[in-house]
Amino acid sequence: MKNLAAWVAALLVASLPFAATAQQPAAPPSASPAPATAAPATLTIVQTGEPRTLSPNFASDPQAFSPASNVYSHLVALDWGVIRGTSAYGDLAESWTTSEDGLTVTFRLHRNVRWHDGRPVTAHDVKFTYDTIIRKRYPAYVVLRNVREVVVPDDHTVVLNLVEPEVGFVPMLAQVSTWTAKIYPRHLWQDQDGFESGPYVNAPVGSGPFRFVRWQRGGAVELEANADYFRGRPAVDRLIFRQISDINVARAEFDAGRLQFLPYDYAPPLAEIPALQRNPNIRVVFTPSHFSRDIQLNLRRQPLDNPLVRQAIAHAIDRDAMNRLAFNGLWRPAPHASIQSQQAWINTDARFPAHDRARAERLLDEAGLPRGQGGWRFAVSVTHPPFPDCRGMMEVLVQQLRQVGINARLEQFDFTTWFRRVMDGNFEISCYFTRYGPDPDAYREHFATGGGRNFMGYSNPELDQIAARASTLRDAAERRQIYRRIQEIVVRDMPYINLFDEQKTSLIQAGWSGFMVEESGFDRALTWFGYYSVRPPGR
Repeated sequence: MKNLAAWVAALLVASLPFAATAQQPAAPPSASPAPATAAPATLTIVQTGEPRTLSPNFASDPQAFSPASNVYSHLVALDWGVIRGTSAYGDLAESWTTSEDGLTVTFRLHRNVRWHDGRPVTAHDVKFTYDTIIRKRYPAYVVLRNVREVVVPDDHTVVLNLVEPEVGFVPMLAQVSTWTAKIYPRHLWQDQDGFESGPYVNAPVGSGPFRFVRWQRGGAVELEANADYFRGRPAVDRLIFRQISDINVARAEFDAGRLQFLPYDYAPPLAEIPALQRNPNIRVVFTPSHFSRDIQLNLRRQPLDNPLVRQAIAHAIDRDAMNRLAFNGLWRPAPHASIQSQQAWINTDARFPAHDRARAERLLDEAGLPRGQGGWRFAVSVTHPPFPDCRGMMEVLVQQLRQVGINARLEQFDFTTWFRRVMDGNFEISCYFTRYGPDPDAYREHFATGGGRNFMGYSNPELDQIAARASTLRDAAERRQIYRRIQEIVVRDMPYINLFDEQKTSLIQAGWSGFMVEESGFDRALTWFGYYSVRPPGR
């Protein structure tokens, strides 16, 4: 079940129809080879931790996603272009069709793709990869579990026969491929029992835009441009992933020009944004998202299993104050069980309790938790991933909980430790990032019993039943009514409390473009972790 709890994990408003019409991928990025006289262009990417493995299909290892997403290819992909309506586009897939009954999805593959060792990529590689994921129940099984059979009619066609119709299957496959479901070479892995052992676990051979060069443990993972990449050689010659856990060190490296891109994991205090926007050498990029920032409550822990306590916590939270203190007033408070980018599905009538400190105090008294010695009612730990936005939010949350007599304390961990603790249920309250797309079937992943991101121990039979039914329906209006009801249930039961629409803030050195967080990288980056679309200055 831990593999199912991996995502590892939050796009489109519209659903894919069952009509048997071709789903055309976005136009592939155009090749941008380096001029013969140009100096080699190196792009150094910072991340908060070191990978545990470079074989992402078996492991819940967030630090491996970036290097692996640039070495391996995917059947279908998505990136932040999802916020403007692209739910999925082809990577290895040139096109795909869905049968009238929604039970068969047929993918046509590009014909000129080669592994980094020169062998051709075929449909047999896709079948081998997906069959292994299903057999071993690796993380991407959370999507592929609906696949009854993978059929290969010829070297360039893959047919996925589904157990039951699933409207959001292709978008959700593209979503999970951001993290796992990378396509592996059958000829190199077929003698292994799975994807966790063998000579290519940490020396990957893929078919993506960059080739693996070396992994200096404790230092960096180095990749080089794949000159034979079927979409054209990347404009970046060398791609290096460095581990820097301290955001202040990362910012100093960016300011010194040794990092070309400071991703949102290292976002600066938003109070600094006006000054940064006046700096001609830096571009500040804001990217909307289909994720929220929220808190998950571990319902296996007392007294969080008491609905009155959860209601009290919701009333104790002042989103406007949190926005001022954590985000300089620049984020959008989210009182619903959805976000603004999902307008077609949002139920604006289902609202979490508004800030009311007196009401919170009364509910805690009613729950049998009066103020005791020192004025405290009970103690609770609050944790978060090492993202600046989560840290700022949770620092404010701790103070707001303490104001109503909850003795909250902040616990901080590196990303890998935090994620493992959340997966294992070893937490009480945690900042999280619930995802509401690319199809609203994402609610099942978070809130259905045993869902891959249901770390809260939450279970509601009605939600399980209607969410499963909604995933099979063609009629958008009927689906919309079900998802409205799901939001009512979640707000009533309150296993989580939504707080804000996520907004990603990134810094880019002047002259560089094409990053996945900006328009010039949308539908071109090949996952949220892809750098194929990046262009150095002058290229």
